[in-house]
Amino acid sequence: MIKQLVHRVVIAALVAILLSSAIAPLAAEGRGKPPARADWTLMVYIVGDNNLDEYVPLDIETELAPTGSNADVSVVALADRLPTAEWSQTLLFYVTQGMEATPENAVEDWGEANMGDPQTLLDFIEWTQANYPADHYALSLWNHGWSWRPGMSMYDETDNDTLDQHELDAVLAAAGPIDVIMYDACQMATIENQATVRAYSQAIVHSQEWVNWDGIEYELVIPALQADPSMSASELAVVINQGTATGKERTYSAVALDARWDALVAAVDAWAYALEAGLPEYRYQYAGAFHGAQAFWGDPTARDLYDIASRVAERVDDPAIQATSLAVMAAVETAVLDEWHTQHYAYAHGISIFLPLTVADLDDPSTPEWNEFDYYRTLLTFGRLSHWDEFLAAYLGVP
Repeated sequence: MIKQLVHRVVIAALVAILLSSAIAPLAAEGRGKPPARADWTLMVYIVGDNNLDEYVPLDIETELAPTGSNADVSVVALADRLPTAEWSQTLLFYVTQGMEATPENAVEDWGEANMGDPQTLLDFIEWTQANYPADHYALSLWNHGWSWRPGMSMYDETDNDTLDQHELDAVLAAAGPIDVIMYDACQMATIENQATVRAYSQAIVHSQEWVNWDGIEYELVIPALQADPSMSASELAVVINQGTATGKERTYSAVALDARWDALVAAVDAWAYALEAGLPEYRYQYAGAFHGAQAFWGDPTARDLYDIASRVAERVDDPAIQATSLAVMAAVETAVLDEWHTQHYAYAHGISIFLPLTVADLDDPSTPEWNEFDYYRTLLTFGRLSHWDEFLAAYLGVP
């Protein structure tokens, strides 16, 4: 019995020595795990296996790495590049100060991962939560974006796949709460995209417009968060949003995803019912308001929600429609935590909504695998939360 006990002690000691010798080089190089649970972990999902390939190391080295991780804030990135790049595999980085984006500095090599596969995002979130746990998490989705449309966002060229809104919904349902969601991608500041993550997040940061390669300025966000790791989700969202104003972007907004957002959806729902009831009498006035509302580069069907409601209220002399329009405007102002825009978008207020002006606008032929309006009505969370899609169908005369 004593021999067995001694044998077990010796084996345990040898295992401990082997493990410490295996882990020590990583720790010495700054690539190991943090010593304790952090206050925040920032997860950056970098989908660079496309024409954004050249910006992958730039974002890591010039925005994430200038500050890197510390005991309070862990910075973790999963980055995929084109097969022709200096490194073509999908690499996991625990970002440290001054780190270069090279395979030698990665903590894991995931081979060629399909970043458009929801399982890849789920694996990244769960791996990060297990290896770099924190009290709070923020997730940045880095790639191209085009509102809520399927087949357009988080595009992985090698695997010819995208991460669509219904897939993101499923990922977050499985992964659990992420305090802050941010889009380092174009045209994602829509009420439809907010609805996707509302049940799992407290705040979202995104742009109604085009986003330059530098997009979210992590080199400003990370040191601010490290200086005050007690930030709430809303406070961090405002810091992220204000940092974007230093780049070449044209709009950005931070929106609360709490009771204030729920009140916004309720206001839009009531507004949609009122608009539908007024269609026989006010169709002409609606058309004038809709055509004049603030639109954005690249997607004329995404128009500023506040501006639409404001123009309807001005044009339609109906008590119910005016009251519900004003309620939408007030709810937008309450839900938006922070917003900025260039003069070119003087009537932007931080949240867009799908507003097709013709039947042809309901479905973009570039994504033949989807009927986009059917997708909107059946797979988007927002379609289930509000009467807006029913109003659009009535306005455009489609079943």
